[in-house]
Amino acid sequence: MPDPHPAFVAPHPWLIEQIAFDRIAHERIAREETWFHVLAAASFVESLADLYTHNLLDYMEGDAEASQWLRERWEPEELQHGRALRRYVETVWPAFDWQAAFDGFCMDYRPYCKAELLEPTRALEMVARCVVETGTSGLYGLLQQISPEPVLATLVGHIRNDEVGHYKYFYHAFLRYRERERPSRWQVARVIRQRLGEIGQEDAYLALKNAHAVRHPGQTFSPRDFQRFQHTAGHWARAHYPYEMTVKMLVKPLRLPGLVNRMALPLLVRHARRVVAP
Repeated sequence: MPDPHPAFVAPHPWLIEQIAFDRIAHERIAREETWFHVLAAASFVESLADLYTHNLLDYMEGDAEASQWLRERWEPEELQHGRALRRYVETVWPAFDWQAAFDGFCMDYRPYCKAELLEPTRALEMVARCVVETGTSGLYGLLQQISPEPVLATLVGHIRNDEVGHYKYFYHAFLRYRERERPSRWQVARVIRQRLGEIGQEDAYLALKNAHAVRHPGQTFSPRDFQRFQHTAGHWARAHYPYEMTVKMLVKPLRLPGLVNRMALPLLVRHARRVVAP
């Protein structure tokens, strides 16, 4: 049964004004180039939430509940993530021209963010949204664990909690549409597998590329450079990525029988460890 108290009814738990940007320990992070690129890239992706929301609002036309949640909860929270991360980046690395890099990212990424790329049914699109929110909550959970700077740990912890809340709403919406559309477990699994293969590809590559281009004018950012970032991320994830939570979130839309779910979970967690941090 759908959650009778879904995440969208709760008050927003934090505001950007509550983040102590004036207390950032600059000496702990200002020389960390990898952290600069990761945070700048994340700020770009989050700041494009108005485009993602527009596409979903068109797709969900006629669903008053989902439309209200997208307008009043999802979009404002995602845009706040972008503003907060931007402010952090500009506070720690004031010479970086954030707007120029973001404009480049938008130009590169908009062709990959079209409404026609959404899933053919609403139930399956809600599954796809669950996969995306699983990925973002896992990423920010990892960053919270390994952050070298306390204010950043607080900020990404807030973002991680928001992303979990977004997952809960999309799962709630999936259950509503599942009752009408009756997608097969195979169809749900196909969407999960497909979206997992897309996580961190075009958006992450293009965001890092544009951050690098403005940070290091004249230097080329190649697929090999992207692979080095992925290798670093794998090193970070080896000990600190929330594997069990991530796997539970991913398989939840499959609605597996209890015994099957309990037996499959340890195997899937081990597999995830090999994939994320080989």
